[in-house]
Amino acid sequence: MYSVGNAWSDHWKLSLSVYSETAGAAVAGITAHFRAHGASAETPDAATTSEFVTDPTYGNRVSAQRVVLPAMGVYDVSVDVTDTTGNVEHFADAGRFTYAARVSVGKLASDRSSVDYEHRSYTVSAPVTVTDPGTGAPLDPAGVSVALTDPNGSPYDTVAVASARADGRVAAPVTVTRGITYRTASADGTATAGYPYFLSGSDQVPLTVPAKAETTRIRMLSGSNINVPRGGHTTIKGVLERRVGSTWVGTPGQKIYALQPAYFSATVTTTANGTFSVTSGPAGAYYFCNYWDYDPFLLSTDSTRTPVYVHIPTTSRVTPFHVSEDEYGEAVIDGHLDLHGSEFANNTHSMTIQYSSNGRSWHTVGTTRIGRQGLSGDEFRTYATYGGQANGYWRAYFPGTPDYSPSYSTAVKVYRTPTRVTGGKPGHTTVRKNTYVGLGGHVQQRSTSGRWSGVSRTYAYLEFRPAGSKTWHYVSRVKTDSKGTYHLRGKATRSGTWVVVWFTTDSRHIDSNGPETYVRVK
Repeated sequence: MYSVGNAWSDHWKLSLSVYSETAGAAVAGITAHFRAHGASAETPDAATTSEFVTDPTYGNRVSAQRVVLPAMGVYDVSVDVTDTTGNVEHFADAGRFTYAARVSVGKLASDRSSVDYEHRSYTVSAPVTVTDPGTGAPLDPAGVSVALTDPNGSPYDTVAVASARADGRVAAPVTVTRGITYRTASADGTATAGYPYFLSGSDQVPLTVPAKAETTRIRMLSGSNINVPRGGHTTIKGVLERRVGSTWVGTPGQKIYALQPAYFSATVTTTANGTFSVTSGPAGAYYFCNYWDYDPFLLSTDSTRTPVYVHIPTTSRVTPFHVSEDEYGEAVIDGHLDLHGSEFANNTHSMTIQYSSNGRSWHTVGTTRIGRQGLSGDEFRTYATYGGQANGYWRAYFPGTPDYSPSYSTAVKVYRTPTRVTGGKPGHTTVRKNTYVGLGGHVQQRSTSGRWSGVSRTYAYLEFRPAGSKTWHYVSRVKTDSKGTYHLRGKATRSGTWVVVWFTTDSRHIDSNGPETYVRVK
């Protein structure tokens, strides 16, 4: 026997949990005895109840009807439990039951239909009636209080407590920082009412007091471009304003987030007239917003369209800088532009890529954007060839801006052995269906002296692309002999293009392929 007391679902019913300790037996009957709290065990029962039902949700037993007692107050409860074997066990003073007045709350109301930046306080009220649980006679509500909660928030999270007034309404003054929805959550205890009471009935219909948000703007008071000597700083000033009618007025006490170069940010609070100031750090673009300190009475805003550019002469460096050559014979270039903590907007400046066959005479291959989509703000990445090859020296050159000095990267040499597929042409370009097409030749590599020699014991592949298609299909493969010679054949089932290809299996050679030949099937 445990948890004997008022039921949560209906405070005027008795709830208890009970089970039989006799093996194989079940609870067959329950009788609860009520007597005034503190009275002796010999005191006659104030009431008894023997009809209980099982709560379908929690499995505890609840009295089938509301308990009726002679007077409001607290009662000690003793319980007799009979099991299916006929055994009766008595549980003296198993719990307490509060026989309380019923508090009913009418429709919630507010003395304001909405709240805004300048009007955040209002009163929530509702009519309240209190009745005797036995006779139904009205009681004086003086001293009764009702909790108000936000049904959109945590359950039973009290927002305010409404107390009974002389006009028969419960009321609570509220000052909010956001629009809020109320419902009556509970009313229990004695407070100053002089009797116990509980809230009766279902949840109150919610009352919403909406918050009206005002349009805001950030206006920069400093120029859009500020020149600062090397090693120096400047103060960037602005003002957060809200629109009242046709007038813009400063908004005090609001947090402004300064988004500064090199991912450095700062938070400042607006002054009494709405102004704010930030001491500059590195060179670059400065943006301001009030997004993250959300105030429901103010719409968010930012200065994205009017950033402030701080110009400080800064030395640039292209480092780190990496170049490799892939199996297709292309230079794979990746690097970063170091501005010593400064930065410029992504994808607004370019890096020049240069090539040299001997490390002395340089040729411009092209440019690539710094900080384009998918890269960090200071990174550049590209593929390049010069004259159809990548073997040689590569470097990056930043031409500079009025704020950043020009700079070169180190020169990086890359080399992969060139290869080629000779032959690779079928003997006939028109054949009958299901006859075989034969192709032969050599897979060769070129030394640094320019001499070509066979690539032995490596696979050459035959591929086919049907007429009208863009996809190549594997047909067969064969290993070359000691001189790099190959002989391949494939069945011609339809018209299309044939080619012999070779794929490197290491990081020292370049892939190659023979000529593409169209063969018509008749």
